[in-house]
Amino acid sequence: MRLKQYQIASLDTLSGYLRLLGECTAKVEAARAAIAQLPPELRSSFPVPQAPTVAAWDEARKSGIVASCEPWRELTDGLGQSIAHVCLKIPTGGGKTLLAAHGLDRIMVSHFRRNTGLVLWIVPSEAIYNQTKKQLSDRTHPVRQALDRAGAGRVKIIEKLDGFSRQDVEQKLCVLLLMLQSTGRENKESLKVFRDSGQYISFFPQDDSTARAALLKVIPNLETVDPSASIPTAEAAWIKQSLGNTLRLIGPVIVLDEGHRAYSSLARETLANLNPRFMLELSATPDAGLSNILVNVTGRELKDEEMIKLPIRLEVGRNLSWQTLLQHSLDRLNDLHKRARQFQNESGRYIRPIMLVRVDRTGKEQRGKGGVHSEDVFEYLTQKAGVPPDAVRRQTAEVKELRDDDLLSPYCGVRVIITKDALREGWDCPFAYVLAILSKGTAGTALTQMIGRVLRQPQAALTGIADLDQTHVFCADLAVGDAVQKIKTGLESEGLGDIAAEIQIHSGQREFEEVNVQFRKEFRRSRVMVPRVLHRTGRKAYRELDFEADVLAEIDFDKLSFRGAGEFQLADYDRGVESTILVDLATQSKFGLDASLSQSANIDQPLNFPDLVRRMLDVVPNPWQAARILEETIAVLRTRAPVDKIIASRLTLVDAVKRDLQEQIDAAAEQIFRSKVNSGHIIFKLLATPLDDLNVEFAEQYTTHIALSDARAPLLHSGGKPLDRALYDRVFRRDFNAFEEQVALYIDGRDAVEWWWRIASRGKWGLQGWMKNRVYPDFLVRIDADGHSARLMVLETKGKHLEGSGDTEFKSRLFKVLEDAYASGKIAGDVELFPDAPNAMHFRILLQEQAWKNDLETALTGKPA
Repeated sequence: MRLKQYQIASLDTLSGYLRLLGECTAKVEAARAAIAQLPPELRSSFPVPQAPTVAAWDEARKSGIVASCEPWRELTDGLGQSIAHVCLKIPTGGGKTLLAAHGLDRIMVSHFRRNTGLVLWIVPSEAIYNQTKKQLSDRTHPVRQALDRAGAGRVKIIEKLDGFSRQDVEQKLCVLLLMLQSTGRENKESLKVFRDSGQYISFFPQDDSTARAALLKVIPNLETVDPSASIPTAEAAWIKQSLGNTLRLIGPVIVLDEGHRAYSSLARETLANLNPRFMLELSATPDAGLSNILVNVTGRELKDEEMIKLPIRLEVGRNLSWQTLLQHSLDRLNDLHKRARQFQNESGRYIRPIMLVRVDRTGKEQRGKGGVHSEDVFEYLTQKAGVPPDAVRRQTAEVKELRDDDLLSPYCGVRVIITKDALREGWDCPFAYVLAILSKGTAGTALTQMIGRVLRQPQAALTGIADLDQTHVFCADLAVGDAVQKIKTGLESEGLGDIAAEIQIHSGQREFEEVNVQFRKEFRRSRVMVPRVLHRTGRKAYRELDFEADVLAEIDFDKLSFRGAGEFQLADYDRGVESTILVDLATQSKFGLDASLSQSANIDQPLNFPDLVRRMLDVVPNPWQAARILEETIAVLRTRAPVDKIIASRLTLVDAVKRDLQEQIDAAAEQIFRSKVNSGHIIFKLLATPLDDLNVEFAEQYTTHIALSDARAPLLHSGGKPLDRALYDRVFRRDFNAFEEQVALYIDGRDAVEWWWRIASRGKWGLQGWMKNRVYPDFLVRIDADGHSARLMVLETKGKHLEGSGDTEFKSRLFKVLEDAYASGKIAGDVELFPDAPNAMHFRILLQEQAWKNDLETALTGKPA
């Protein structure tokens, strides 16, 4: 593989530094040898020679070799010697792994004059570990081929548990791949790297106490079984046969990938204590205060060498549903596929554009709790948008479908990847062209974190087709200026900005523990039951309400039509997409942002009627009804405007039709729901045995896994006072936002409250209404203000800014219907929550404002605070 010009220049700079380091080392050793020959009384009169690492860096700065003007940043090994450690600052997509492999050729062969030994290759995460392992192990990969040159064809790739011998290190170039976490934890004894092992016997003279003593004298930081006996004596301590000790004895060359992830004092100390001969750090965002930056490759150099896809085409939509935004993104992906096929026919180069879709939520228990869920996106793509299931992969913390897929292979059919955080790092497939940010509240953060995943140019060569040489990003409900700034921040964090930025990335895996949660002692052996919304199937037979079967299926879709067809404003462009911004970082010498705005128009495309019908299926599930409504709408529009205007406005038109139909469907669904409540077909009551399985009974105890940091942060009153009235004995702050925490602490301090529970934190109880998604209340509170009128209150909290919102209005109406239904519904065989309280189930929505405490106190006691 031919190296790019900036890669060649980087390696030449490394060679120049190594030459100076070799010269300075020779001078220092000669000076030390000369001083050692002098009589003892004269030695102290000669200054201690400067460390060769420092001298070489100073010479390199004077000659202009190094990129940094900073003085040498010292790092001392476990023997007290200065470590030669330099950093190559390479942006994302610049080929850091390939440069490291070629750099090892310069370090091992040119500097140390050998092609055997041990290289410790350290990576910061599992994703990068797997990617690097694949490249190092594949003999046809350019990275492995570079290693084979450094090792004269004798290369052995080793993982932590493999083991190796002295003979391996003496006869081969051994490359040991480790994750940073394996070397940097405080509790080293719990890690296999520092445990006594029988895999490294050939390195240690355990049966010869004299040899052990001599070895400890030369390498005093070797760990012993008995630390108190680490001072060499005739009865020298037994040296641990651990991987850590073996590395200290060998003195490896360290390749530190994503070096900025190892800036903690513990990580630096641990690496230095392995006695490395040389440390080559690679990072997109190194800290000049800790790293000796030898090479600084800019984003402009990557663009000039056709390594990244620029400019970035950012399309910001206003007032779009996530389904519409996803469809816009899919339309762009389909267009890129057409262009890629044409390009392949003309050039023979294969490119299969892939779209990354960033969602809010993953995991079964998170579905229906607001935000865009990965399964919702999967269902839309495969059931509504016509994408084959085999072309979609979900890559989340819970579901990892990207396993053995070779995404660059012509035999791979993957076109869409759905993720949240699983691809934030260590993944940069060149075929990734489209990034769709569906999350609204965290769109800015997602842009910053994910932009680097779609920048790499296939085959590191431009196609000459503008769309195939660009990155395509879609997001909604984000100000244009904010979106551009977030992209700029994200690019700088990937090393693609020439503006120095201090980026703090916290590394390490989160640790979890199993926690047992149970009723507080005074509530144990109590039964806490709440009703579900049920639908009658027979005289005394019920099941949970099914929205689609019991409500949606009874709507008369024949009566629905687009009410705004006569007033709909046609235009020469699609107003559904507010603007298209081209972010080209090569237009200014400082790699700045030059954003030009242009309206998005697609007039040249035909009116694809089946495609428009498919876009409506998330609102109108019957395609025949969707087609009828569209046909009627287009017939009206044809009397008002030429077809080219209809084509230009088709996407905005579909959005308008869907919004209008959704309003009609919601109104009809509410009418059906209320009618069924009045007739008794829908009930909201506790049912007696043998139908207790239709009620929700809270478990007296359950087990959960939570992060240690969360487990150690319980919800407490000010001053550390524990809670008094929580139903369960363990309540964690992670389950509350700021307003919910205030409400919980207020409730916990009221005498009228017998107990309370933050029910939404477990997602255990959901109320099905006349809309598709269930409502998950925030709090369940048992109240007994006067000792003989117990009741339950369901409490929903809302920020003040949500007052009057559609969601708040819907929940308010639903809660009123359910409260009335509980109070008035008398069904044979039902049971009361409390025998003397027919109105024992209350619902309240609490708005965040200055008077919220008055509202809450009134709900609890009937009197304002």
